[in-house]
Amino acid sequence: MSWGSRACTLLLAITVTVSETNTTHKESIAVTACVAGDGADASPALAELAALTLRIGGIRAHAVPPPELCVSPSRADSVACQKAIFTDLGQGKLHVALLSVPAGSALSSWLLRNNGLDDLGDVIISPTRRVCVAPPPARSILDLEDALIARKYYIPREKVVELQADMQNITLKNETKLPKMYEPEWCNSNTSCATIFTSDVGEARLLYEVVRENYLRAIVLPLGTNLHQITNSINNRTLVCDWNQHFQEPFYPLGPPSCKMDAEKCHFESRRVVKWINTRALARSPSAVRALRRLKVNFSGLQELATKKRDYGVEAGALAFLSDHPVRDNVRQLRVVTFLPEDTKREVYNSSALMAAAVLAARDLEGLMPGIATFKVQTYDDRCNAVQAYKYLIDALGTGDYDALTAAVGPACGVPFADVVRQGPSHRLPALAYTPQSPPSPPAAPLALLAAGDARSIGSAVAAFSTNLGWRRMVSLSETARHSALATASFGVDFIVNLELPDERPEYDPSIFTLWADRVARANGRIIYISVEDARAVRHALCAGHKSGLTPSNGAVWILPSGLPPNWESPKGDTCTAEEIEEMLLGHISVAQEWMLPWLDDNINTTKSEELQSWEYRWREDCQMLNKPCDKPGPYAVLLYDVLKLWASALKKLIIARPAALDDLHDTDLLKSLVTNTTLIEYEGLTGKFEWIKLSKDGAIFARSSPLIIYQWDGQRRREIGRWFDDKLELEGSALKWYTADGRRPDDGHDRCALQPLADLFNTQCRTATILLVSTLLGVTIVILSGLMVYCKRRAEKKYRAKLEALTLRRLPLVKSVGLDPWEIPRERVVINRKLGMGAFGTVYGGHALLAEDRGWTAVAVKTLKAGASNEEKLDFLSEAEVMKRFDHKNVVRLLAVITKTEPVCTVMEFMLYGDLKNYLLARRHLANSDSGDDPEEQVSARRLTSMALDIARALSYLAQMKYVHRDVAARNCLVSARRVVKLADFGMTRLVFENDYYRFSRKGMLPVRWMAPESLALGIFLPASDVWSFGVLLYEIVTFGSLPYQGLSNSEVLNKVKSGQIITLPTGLKPQLEGLIKSCWQTEYKCRPTASEVAAFIADTPRLLSPCLDLPLDAMSLDVDSWRMSKERAEARWVSWAAPPSATTDVTYLSADAPRENDRFLP
Repeated sequence: MSWGSRACTLLLAITVTVSETNTTHKESIAVTACVAGDGADASPALAELAALTLRIGGIRAHAVPPPELCVSPSRADSVACQKAIFTDLGQGKLHVALLSVPAGSALSSWLLRNNGLDDLGDVIISPTRRVCVAPPPARSILDLEDALIARKYYIPREKVVELQADMQNITLKNETKLPKMYEPEWCNSNTSCATIFTSDVGEARLLYEVVRENYLRAIVLPLGTNLHQITNSINNRTLVCDWNQHFQEPFYPLGPPSCKMDAEKCHFESRRVVKWINTRALARSPSAVRALRRLKVNFSGLQELATKKRDYGVEAGALAFLSDHPVRDNVRQLRVVTFLPEDTKREVYNSSALMAAAVLAARDLEGLMPGIATFKVQTYDDRCNAVQAYKYLIDALGTGDYDALTAAVGPACGVPFADVVRQGPSHRLPALAYTPQSPPSPPAAPLALLAAGDARSIGSAVAAFSTNLGWRRMVSLSETARHSALATASFGVDFIVNLELPDERPEYDPSIFTLWADRVARANGRIIYISVEDARAVRHALCAGHKSGLTPSNGAVWILPSGLPPNWESPKGDTCTAEEIEEMLLGHISVAQEWMLPWLDDNINTTKSEELQSWEYRWREDCQMLNKPCDKPGPYAVLLYDVLKLWASALKKLIIARPAALDDLHDTDLLKSLVTNTTLIEYEGLTGKFEWIKLSKDGAIFARSSPLIIYQWDGQRRREIGRWFDDKLELEGSALKWYTADGRRPDDGHDRCALQPLADLFNTQCRTATILLVSTLLGVTIVILSGLMVYCKRRAEKKYRAKLEALTLRRLPLVKSVGLDPWEIPRERVVINRKLGMGAFGTVYGGHALLAEDRGWTAVAVKTLKAGASNEEKLDFLSEAEVMKRFDHKNVVRLLAVITKTEPVCTVMEFMLYGDLKNYLLARRHLANSDSGDDPEEQVSARRLTSMALDIARALSYLAQMKYVHRDVAARNCLVSARRVVKLADFGMTRLVFENDYYRFSRKGMLPVRWMAPESLALGIFLPASDVWSFGVLLYEIVTFGSLPYQGLSNSEVLNKVKSGQIITLPTGLKPQLEGLIKSCWQTEYKCRPTASEVAAFIADTPRLLSPCLDLPLDAMSLDVDSWRMSKERAEARWVSWAAPPSATTDVTYLSADAPRENDRFLP
């Protein structure tokens, strides 16, 4: 290794160390080491070396001392030390530990991983072990049991004192300066005991334990750092026990004592120095893991490291060691693979020009990052085949190429590029396109860079050009790779004939193109768009078109791809001549990006700068060295060179900012940021300045932005006729020249029709214009008819109301025609003696009526119409009576008589002693929580509640049979008779449903939204099934003893909740059968709800189905403290309002005396 490399490494290490001294250790990696040998010097030096290695890679790290159980006089290789490090790593106190473990009984990898740890392999290349060496005659340490052999290794203490004094250049006058000697009692002042020398106190204690266990005649003396110097001076009488002793004659290794079953007692077993890490702490730093994996030191290096620590200190010693032993693989190789379509029968891109450009870029970029990394460009022939391209990616995973691979440039062909970029996320490899390509799907989008632009933009330019010229019919010939550029939605034209060629065919069948051209001719197609990569397909299409008469002179306009290979128009066994192809090419249209123009074969009067000419000269030299045909590089070869330089610049910028990125080249987040940062570089290459646009709202993929030039071929050169940029078309109409027989602009071949002016006005076809006109006329007709129907309906309703009002309210003698005569009784036969309440129409009184001479006086309820009622209210009042007269059921309140001939109009109904069911339950709520003895009449027992629910179900079943919907089924509209039979009342909202089985509400008014079904709230439709929904809410009221449904919500909130499919939260304690019944009534789809008769049958089979559930609180009502200031009538009305609905704020019914509010109105 040169002195220059050593100096660079030392300078970098010093810089990193100095910068670390001013940083906190809060987010720094804690590294420790605990290895046996060389006393206490090797461990801190090795820990500092590992931390310094991480810091050089740009990772914050610092060395920390090991646990106390690993420090002398304890041993670094003890089981206790290993457990202490294991615990500290698991608790996060340490992040990296280099420690000695038994080579044959180390902890298993699964145990480490289960505790969040991992083993990165050995630090020291070969295992180490504790060994004893000595000259003959001893062959084993156990030979020291023999006093004769032990005597040969006896060293007098005075000799050791003398040698130590000489080495320290001091005079030891007494033995107190000597290290402690470990001497068994049988060797006290006995010359027949050997002297065993070792390094530190921890080793001395272990050897002393061996001596005592095996009754060896030996004493143990630790010499510390002077071990080797003193023992070399004693020479042939030395017996040394330490780690990995390098021995020469006459020294030989002694056999160790037998190993015990306990691993703690197996002192002479081989040891590995391993690297344990806390995987959670290093999870976000894979570069740290890779740097630690590369950290290797041999045993002699460890001894050198310990020596430098003693000489210079911990940090300086590690720096000096790293300077003498720089990391040899510091210079990495960064590689890109460039896919080229070389060995293929497809005539696509100029592979020779591309190869020479890649070689030239490789030579120019090789020294881009000296001392850090080398940039290599590898070329690979994908044969324009997706399988071949993907084969390289698979093979790279099994070789060493993948780690250094930073990106895939290409392939040039569309299908293999789509395959490579789609596999980018799984291989963690960006894909850079140097030919126009369509953007990939979202998973692969962040790892793709479309340096040649978005292929779809060419289609957009062609579409805008066609629309501007009034062409609405088009013919296309495409390949799978270009399918997205032909999206009909973006073109806005009608593709009357479309042929998509199969991919990767070795040869094309000319008959395919002949049939296609014949179809085009029969369909009178004039505008022909060819969107392919293979020049063979273009020639075949032109030849077939010529034979079918699709020539420019006959009005055909050919739109051909730009950037085809050189001399592509020359026939190669085609079915037409060069003159015929030249005739077909006359006046054709092409679209190319602006940066391509200087490099096209026949450019538009562009001149190249000296820099471009110099590059082309160098390119031609490389091309000749490759023995390739060299004419002109073409636009894509130049762009390939620019892409390679741009990517190398982005890599250099990244590595300078983050040196650790060299170890994270396949980190997904790093690659995404690298691709994004590449677009931020202000790079101007041979193809001009690179500017980028985001192709999606979230900015997932970038494509190069460049104006598109629309040009026309005049037979000798290309002439610019328009530009497309930023979705704007600038067309120079005067530059267009048409080669038709009459010189006029050709049309798209559409048929002329009577509605042609209308079609031209809307820029559409005759068929579309006809459909548009018919649709408009039909719509106007429907609107007129609908308006007429509404007018007739309202007129008929107005006449009906006027007639009914005249017949019933103005004392005309035609009341019988309304059908109320049989029910009419004189007012003198009704006696009112008390007020029961107030409703929406007026006041309800209690009294008696003489309905028949032979029946006597009957208790009745009399409902009167309030004074000053509107005509609509009068009609509704009489309509309720008209409905009630048709009902005759024991669970429906009966209408007994009416009084309409004199004011006020009244209806006489049967009297219900206990009032409405809601107040009945509220008044007896206390009985539900008491013992059965408090309710001897079983007013609120389970049987009673079930019987009440059954009464209402039977009433609803009856109404359904009569083809009526009640529309307001609630506890307040159910009345309880003296025999506690519940009857359905309040038929003010009841309607006949006729043959359609539903009634649509079409007027403004207050509605009971808390009891209404979703179809009623959303559409204003009421069905018998809507009453079943309301019955489910009624069951909720019964079991909760009058609790308000959707308590705490406003009417508008309830409306939104029901429409969204949510239902009332049921109280706990419901029987499963009842819960299932209620939920079946609340099915959102009305067809799924049971009928009222089915509900009645189910309840009849379960006589104790309903039981009290009083977990829910009652709704609260705020008392008006100033109500005593109101008039008596208003105060009573307000009280009655409380009695009828539970809360005027949250309950909307027809019985409320309060005025309706805006948010109570549901229909417009």
